[in-house]
Amino acid sequence: MRIEQHLAAAWASQLSETLIKDAIQTLEEMDSQEMLSGDSGLKNVWEEVCVQVQDEQSFFWETYVETMEGLLAGFVELLDTNARLALWTRTESGRDYIDDHQADDEAALDIPVDAVEIVTMLMDGLLSAAANHESPSIRRFLQRHEDGFDELDDDDEDDPEDDEDADREPGHSDTSTPHFDLRPGLSDPVVFVISRQQVEALDLDEPLEFLHSLVPTAHPHHAWAYKGRLSLVIAGYETDPRELFEIPEVCRYLRALDEQWPFWLFFFNQVDDSIKLIALCLASSIEVVPGAAHIDPDGLRRFLERGFTAVNYLFESYGFPETENEALSTELSRLFANSLISPGSYG
Repeated sequence: MRIEQHLAAAWASQLSETLIKDAIQTLEEMDSQEMLSGDSGLKNVWEEVCVQVQDEQSFFWETYVETMEGLLAGFVELLDTNARLALWTRTESGRDYIDDHQADDEAALDIPVDAVEIVTMLMDGLLSAAANHESPSIRRFLQRHEDGFDELDDDDEDDPEDDEDADREPGHSDTSTPHFDLRPGLSDPVVFVISRQQVEALDLDEPLEFLHSLVPTAHPHHAWAYKGRLSLVIAGYETDPRELFEIPEVCRYLRALDEQWPFWLFFFNQVDDSIKLIALCLASSIEVVPGAAHIDPDGLRRFLERGFTAVNYLFESYGFPETENEALSTELSRLFANSLISPGSYG
């Protein structure tokens, strides 16, 4: 290797290490707001990457790849021309170019530096670092997975002595009944507000713009991130003595939304009364007594059939885990098993 090539290689190696460390630091700073593994016990997105490299890739692996490539591409873009050139000399096409043109006096005038190839090279280094990275939370996660635990389950997320069910046999997980994870609706709810002015004017534009944004065809991870998190608030009727499902304008408004967006059961939580209010308005109630409303059985059946069809569409289109579909359906069926539904306070 010629002395100038050796110097370029040393500089490129130093640059690579720096950019990879910067990418890791950025991924470590991405915590619960950006993570897709739920309450897995992992600390940040970098640890999510590590467990997938060390064990197996999740459904969302391509999303992580896009994130990492985007970070690296941004870092490369910030480098000056000479630094990018040094990195490019460590790529396969860069080495080939040097071998083919090292005797060409004009070769340095128009070097075809390819930023994509630089990012690919850096990705290899980043994934290699992920394969070798260790932490207590990563070890716990991988051990649970080896023992048959699912990262979406409620079972031991931390050390066994910290769990109230620590007396169970190691590796034992009760999978007899599907369980829908209610934690997103509790810990990180997204409040979907419809104003009285919008209801009375039948103004659907802004609410529909938001609702449609939850189902982006090219980004299933976005839809999954909002699963079970939405909480419905219809504001402006606080002084109205009627329950919201008794107000014709409210029911008309929700039916108009439903005609263009039927995904209520997937996105709205089962923690508060959001789903119940939607069902009461869309299925219609046939009897109201103090503190409770009786939903028309045929209307409820039609509401659930349409709602489950929409849920199935999302799971099939995006390839979401079927066990999650079963759990969601089971919990919703339980929720509506009794047609006497307490309306609560929605305003």
